[in-house]
Amino acid sequence: MNISAKKSGIILSCLLILLFILFGVLASTSVRADVGVQPILPGGSNIQSNEETPIIMAAETVEMTVREATQSDNDLIQLNPEPYGLYSGNVWFTAIAEVKADFTMHNPTGEVINMTVWFPLASALESVSWEINPDEIVPRIESFKVSADGYPIDYAVSELPNLKGADKPPLPWASFLMTFAAEKETHIEVSYLVPLVPSIKGKPLALYYVFQTGASWAGPIGRAELTVTLPYPASAETIADLPGDRLDLPYMMAGASTGLPAGVILEGNQARWEWKDFEPGPEDDFSIWLVDPVDWEELSAARAVLEADAENGARWLKLADLYRNLATVAYNAASAFSNAYLPLGIEAYQKAAALMPDHPAPHAGLALLWLSGYMRNPNAPQEVMDSIQKEFEACKELASKLPYAASSQDYCWPLEDALSIYTFNASATMELIAGGTELAQKTLDASIVLAPTSTPWAETAPTTTSAPTNTALPQPSATPVPQWTASGGLNLLVLMAGGIVAIIVLGYLISKRRKLD
Repeated sequence: MNISAKKSGIILSCLLILLFILFGVLASTSVRADVGVQPILPGGSNIQSNEETPIIMAAETVEMTVREATQSDNDLIQLNPEPYGLYSGNVWFTAIAEVKADFTMHNPTGEVINMTVWFPLASALESVSWEINPDEIVPRIESFKVSADGYPIDYAVSELPNLKGADKPPLPWASFLMTFAAEKETHIEVSYLVPLVPSIKGKPLALYYVFQTGASWAGPIGRAELTVTLPYPASAETIADLPGDRLDLPYMMAGASTGLPAGVILEGNQARWEWKDFEPGPEDDFSIWLVDPVDWEELSAARAVLEADAENGARWLKLADLYRNLATVAYNAASAFSNAYLPLGIEAYQKAAALMPDHPAPHAGLALLWLSGYMRNPNAPQEVMDSIQKEFEACKELASKLPYAASSQDYCWPLEDALSIYTFNASATMELIAGGTELAQKTLDASIVLAPTSTPWAETAPTTTSAPTNTALPQPSATPVPQWTASGGLNLLVLMAGGIVAIIVLGYLISKRRKLD
């Protein structure tokens, strides 16, 4: 008996160890796919003085023209992606900005001043979380050119210590000698290319400009103007604010925004900002989210096709899926463009459901959009969860009637997966999405306004906030959640289950040992 008990104890102990190893491997796999970082990319910047000077920056005019990146553009960008654990091959940036900046410098003194002017060739944001990796290289601004009063001048490139610490990669700087005539203005012009930074958690692209280096000159910047020219109309559908007006690289999260950036002036394809008597600090660095030009082309094409046949349900479904891709990011969370595209997506899914009453996909897509504002908020109103559940059931019922196998999984699994992630979040301590409750309230309100009178799932807007139900919920199929996202959520669930199993096994061993003793 004792020998048998010891043997069984050893076997169970081995099983326990194997369980921990298995779940550790699963967890580490999920983490690697989820938190891999983007290479640190350069952003535009002011010129800088590295010494006290009476020279004033009287005016600054910056023009940033965004376009699709070409093969030759990408060939210029030096990256070493392996240390980041995110890329296994060549990294392709879909968009690039051509930057031109004109700095009007004024020498108020009666003497000629000669000095060295500096320009950062890589990101210098205060919020950059530099990787501690000796193999890391810092990508730099490419095709940099500088001139003074229209005449090209030479510059030198220096690799200077990183202010974030000696264990961080050095930063490249361009420097050039300047002569400022007494009591006169001098124009310094720079031009260069910078790739737009893709979000880790979504499809939006970030564009930023570092103003803080301009504070090194005497007094405030008299007048500053920044103009962004886009390859599409400048509107709430293409430009979004960053939460808190901050861009944290490289851990970029394209979360829900507050809409258009403050102070923006929209004219055609241009967005413009103006400042006067500007004394910039780290908090004034400029940053916005932009829609990927490739995504905009696809969206424009889908809209054009629909105009030719407005009663085609399949085309409405295609358009709705594109809206949802723009309204959400990984884990079905609200994106930087949720305010613009979420109501449009709801309307398109409802139109598709009305035109295709036997198709399950519109119901899954509609429920996903309703759920998106609550993916990191465990307090979705019960009315919202009931409506989502209703759409999920409709998706499953319609899918079961389709004439081919696995139809339910094909069309309803994205919602099912999003719901499993949501219920896991509801049982964990997580940071809530800023404005998440308000966003979901607006989402449900929008669905009520846009819902056709024949749509049975249009309900009254929720007025209370209560715990969500734990019943199975739906997800759209035409635009599935990325595989690594689904596996990340499942691995977390598996890890929790493994911990519970391990505790049960351990308790069993202890109780059995006591009985034998």
